[in-house]
Amino acid sequence: MNIINKKNRIIFAIILLLQLSFLPNVNADDTQQIDDEELPAIDPFGTGATSQDASGDTTTGFGVSSSVINNMKLIGTISGVHEKLVILSMPDGRALKFGEDEFISNDIQIVEIYNDLIVIRVNSEEEFEVYMNNKIKPREGN
Repeated sequence: MNIINKKNRIIFAIILLLQLSFLPNVNADDTQQIDDEELPAIDPFGTGATSQDASGDTTTGFGVSSSVINNMKLIGTISGVHEKLVILSMPDGRALKFGEDEFISNDIQIVEIYNDLIVIRVNSEEEFEVYMNNKIKPREGN
């Protein structure tokens, strides 16, 4: 029984050595060089849909100034079972998270959060719908 055990170990060792000898030889010199190519400057937030008006504020496709929400852009909504959140990007690149009924600033409140838009209230009277594609329009049927 001891001879069979040694024989099995020798066969196992030979098979292992043969497998290791056929592994590809990978050296640091064999790695593929990736050329750095210049990428086009594309705004990921799609600000091409806006235009400048005389006061310097950007105007959305509905004719409402984006200064309504302090030049922030809606970049995402998160809907959970118990809570809904909205992610807004600031002009300087920071991202901020808000929930329903929270105030963005002293006079801007998030009223409702949907999958593709949010409803904000400005100065406790006017309500606007803010869409993902940077469109802002007055809310109808308050």
